[in-house]
Formats: sequence, structure tokens, C-alpha cells
Amino acid sequence: MTGGHHVHWLPLALAAMIALMSAWLNQLAKPSRVLDDVGFTHDPDYIVEQFKVRTYDIEGTLRHTLTAQRMVHYMDDDTSELDSPEIRLTSAKRAPIEISAKRGLIFGDRDSIHFLGEARAVRGATPEQSAFILSGEHLRVVPDAGILNSNKPVTLRQGKSVIHAGGLYADERNQRLELTGGVRGLYEKSR
Repeated sequence: MTGGHHVHWLPLALAAMIALMSAWLNQLAKPSRVLDDVGFTHDPDYIVEQFKVRTYDIEGTLRHTLTAQRMVHYMDDDTSELDSPEIRLTSAKRAPIEISAKRGLIFGDRDSIHFLGEARAVRGATPEQSAFILSGEHLRVVPDAGILNSNKPVTLRQGKSVIHAGGLYADERNQRLELTGGVRGLYEKSR
């Protein structure tokens, strides 16, 4: 005679199967680390506090100075993020241009800098003309080519003149300024 206990295997098998499925679903729910094609994660490989870079021409004349409170570089896509970036573009013929924003981005080609969030470019006043102030949410600067452009709304101020546009393209070397997208404003010719 046995002890009179009868084991019901069906409920035990169902409980075991539910436990295994729960463990499997838990593994699926954990976020996996994102790897690019080369096997790198989007983690910073270096961080620089109080970042400052100066660029000179072949004769040793200062061309531009880029500063930021912090620069974070990512190896996987070769981008750099800047906190509070500022650049000062100098020219022998004209007043310097100072550009700043809340954030900045530099992509792998490193030929341009994207100024994002309350971007502002200022060319100081000269005896011949008033200060020139450009503001918007996005400005792309190509320092070596002397190009500044944006496909987002911008506002230009010079003296009492105020002009709003949907975008702009400025070429310092060729002294060309092109405004696009619903240009409107008040232009007062300087005397």
C-alpha cells in the first residue's frame, strides 16, 4: 500500500512551462546594447572640459577660435557634441564674426559646425556700418570656406533694419547674402 498521495503532473507541467516562458520574455525585454556595423556602441570615447581650438592660415595668422564648455566625441559615428559653443572668425579686411548657441554638432568630415538652440552671429560695428546681428535656432558654419547658412527661420538686424526670412546663405569670400522663404521686414539704408 502507498501513502495515499496522488501527484497531479498536469498542473506542475503548466507551472513549469509558465516559469520558463516568463524567464524567456524577461530576457527579450532587456534592452540590448546598440552596436554599429563595426561593433562600436554609441558611448563617448573622450570628453574635453573647457574645449578650445585655434586654427591658423599658412602664414600663421589666426583664422578662427572655437571654444565650448564641454566637448563629447563618439567613436561609432565620429561626431562631437558641444555645450555652449562659440566661434570667432577673423578676417584681415572685415570685423570679426562671433557665433554662439546652446549646443553644437560637428560631424565626421569636420568641415562644418552646426550651432543649435538660440544661435546668434554678430559682426561688430565698424566706422562704415552698424553691427550686424543674425539669430535663429540653427546656423551651419563652414569656417574655412567662409560660409554660413540655415534652412530654418532667421532674423537679421543692422541698425534700425530688421529682416525675417525662412533661411539664408551667406558667403563671406564672395560677399554674397541670399535670403529665402517668405522674406519680410524693414530695411533702412545707412547714410
